[in-house]
Amino acid sequence: MLSCSNDKPIRNVITNMLVYRHRISHGCSKPLRKNKSHRKNISSDQTGIAALEFALIAPVFFIMMMGIIEFSLIMFTLATMESATNITSRLGKTGYTAVGSTREEQIIESVKDKTAGLLDPNLIEIDSKSYSNFNNIGQPEPCISPPATPCPGTPGVHFSDVNGNGTWDADMGKAGLGGAGDVVVYTVSYPWTIQTPFVNQVIGSIFDVTVRTVVRNEPFDN
Repeated sequence: MLSCSNDKPIRNVITNMLVYRHRISHGCSKPLRKNKSHRKNISSDQTGIAALEFALIAPVFFIMMMGIIEFSLIMFTLATMESATNITSRLGKTGYTAVGSTREEQIIESVKDKTAGLLDPNLIEIDSKSYSNFNNIGQPEPCISPPATPCPGTPGVHFSDVNGNGTWDADMGKAGLGGAGDVVVYTVSYPWTIQTPFVNQVIGSIFDVTVRTVVRNEPFDN
């Protein structure tokens, strides 16, 4: 059996509990909270996620935009060169050549005017070959002996020297603008330098922009 002297600590505890409940009921104190950790869970923290996503996507996005712009310029150059070649070749098939200028110079000048300085005129290459008819375009010179191509050797013995250059050619076209009634193939090319990163590593640093136009010369006086 406990003695009365041991009741004092118990009474003190009960008294303190009653006082604490009284203070809580009157808003003087806040209830005790359990000691929990309030550290944030990293996996659910969304702070800065937009900046991180932009940092990951931005390089790819800007490279794609640069590629789209550059290929648009290439398509513009292709269309401009084709237009200039068509206009000049249609004029050339009449046999007309401006005084003090060649047909090649007229094509280069036309391309230069239409591209507003986008292209370097010194890098524009123009090639023209003439044929007697459309069926001969891109065809090899006929072989005599042996009858199958290739047949290098003596002109008139081993092959027919159609273009008159003294050697057998896989393309019988004759360099130049041809005469009256001839079919002329104009080929204009420009070495476009690829500036977009990574794209120039895939397709190369130079993209050859090439256009061709075929016309038949009118029966003008040679």
